[in-house]
Amino acid sequence: MTPAVRWLLVVVVALLVLVPTAVVHLLPAKGSPIGAAALADRIDEAQTLAWSGEVATQGALQVPVSDSFSGIARLFGDSTTLRVWWGDDTHWRVDRTRASGETDLFRDGDDTVKWSYESEKATFTPYSNVRLPNEADMLPSTLAARLLSGSRARELSRLPSRRIAGHDSAGLRLVPTDTRSTIARADIWADEESGLPTRVEVYADKRTQPVLTTEVTSLDLGAPNPKTLRFRAPSGIRIDHSRALDEAAGANAFAPFQPPEEVAGLPRRGSPEDLGAVGIYGRGPTALIAFPLRTFVASELRDQLLRSKRTHENGSGVGLEVGPLSVLLTHGDHASYLLAGTVTPDTLVKASVDVRDGVRLSR
Repeated sequence: MTPAVRWLLVVVVALLVLVPTAVVHLLPAKGSPIGAAALADRIDEAQTLAWSGEVATQGALQVPVSDSFSGIARLFGDSTTLRVWWGDDTHWRVDRTRASGETDLFRDGDDTVKWSYESEKATFTPYSNVRLPNEADMLPSTLAARLLSGSRARELSRLPSRRIAGHDSAGLRLVPTDTRSTIARADIWADEESGLPTRVEVYADKRTQPVLTTEVTSLDLGAPNPKTLRFRAPSGIRIDHSRALDEAAGANAFAPFQPPEEVAGLPRRGSPEDLGAVGIYGRGPTALIAFPLRTFVASELRDQLLRSKRTHENGSGVGLEVGPLSVLLTHGDHASYLLAGTVTPDTLVKASVDVRDGVRLSR
């Protein structure tokens, strides 16, 4: 057998192995007859599905924040590759991989573990539903569910289907009708059979480029191996224990304040067991969070915000708008408050007045 023939056989074998897989991904998606409202319902039901795979995210929002909020800047302004094992919404694992290392985030019921390969440190923390966004919130499944929360039928329309991660995915567009929202639209695709979201694009205006994109690049529907969801500490690593996941979770659990039940016409959300010093208001694409800051954290954040040329000061405090995200650092009688959300700056100013006037000492 000549070298040329041998190479020809190698090429043929490679094609036989690879082409079927490639064809699955390149085949055009079938059209789906499901209506927009029914598709939104199917996406909501898919929150209970178990799955595993990889997700690629791309953010275009450069948020100037202090060290206490550095994770927000990374989530919304970087390209990220995530490996996901999702048992249910209380048992999951999301690994963030970078050229410089890897950070794994586990949730096991009421507990979370953050494991950093670079620092060889594992941090155990009680889980809180009131917290700042993390990698788990950037998955198409969780982001789509959050955006569609409280959506109305007139805000929804169908988009053409796409072939994503080897799955026919039905398209859905959300165009908020609430003029207080800063999100122009969100385009969502979901696996036609299961309803699991496979891609989400968030737009701040009518430009062609989304400010945030997250897409499943490989998908395995079905429960992951339970062993994968459990953190097993390697020998010799440093183990820390923290009382709170982040500034918002800590403020909600320990700050002695009670925020108002409504700000800027937006009702407060959350179950009774979650309610503390932090207020989360609104729905889906029209939502904001307001929480008290410790003095040194507020001072650090103010200094960082003032370094940005886009920052503005007025009687309400220090404000900043980045894409669809509005931020306002304000001061009340009891504490400094950070307000942020996908609402207009005017809405945030009204909310800050309601927070300052309505917050009460709880103990």
